[in-house]
Amino acid sequence: MLSTALGACACAGAASAQTGGMPAPEPVAPSIGESGYGEPGTRVIVVAPTALLGHTTYVRGTMPGAARRRVILQRRDSKSHWRNERRGRVRSTERFLIRWPTNRSGRLRLRVVIAPRRHSARRAATAARAPVARVNVYRPARATFFGPGLYGNKTACGQVLTPLLRGVAHKVLKCGTLVAILYEGREIVVPVVDRGPYHEGYSWDLTQASADALGFTGAGAIGYFRARPTS
Repeated sequence: MLSTALGACACAGAASAQTGGMPAPEPVAPSIGESGYGEPGTRVIVVAPTALLGHTTYVRGTMPGAARRRVILQRRDSKSHWRNERRGRVRSTERFLIRWPTNRSGRLRLRVVIAPRRHSARRAATAARAPVARVNVYRPARATFFGPGLYGNKTACGQVLTPLLRGVAHKVLKCGTLVAILYEGREIVVPVVDRGPYHEGYSWDLTQASADALGFTGAGAIGYFRARPTS
């Protein structure tokens, strides 16, 4: 039985023997949170690319011709329906700011539409032109990492642990399940390759290669969500 540790989220690459046949993760540069409102006169929605579940995220943007109108922040759900999340009002400058307490993890899509006055047909036409923003919302957790001293052993998922094996250990998730991990602005997607950790207070164990990709050097807080395979 091996111990484990984890990292952050990125796009999956080609399958590799070092990932047990799963797509190889590719580390990406640290994300930079957006704080501007967009170009004046242009309909824009601006959101930081990453957020933690239960924390407040600021959704900003511009809404030309809608000064002092009420607007609605919407999130697209798994059934491709737009769900109302929060309401706000466009300022006289045609800018808006909505504080959104994140209530769902994963790769989410958001948009802001003008609240309808009377006719639903007008609402649908307006919503169809609304720009969409994407944000990755992570659940907070604690992780460790493993590897040195265990190389050459087989993991609980049947792979040989090497310094290049990227993955994570979890107590119950099925082997091969893809998990997106966030650590200090870096993100990576890796498969479950082992069982663990068994230290109280920790939910994830990263392989050395996953930890290195994230700059993770000990034990600490991360963000995570189950990721879907990318085509």
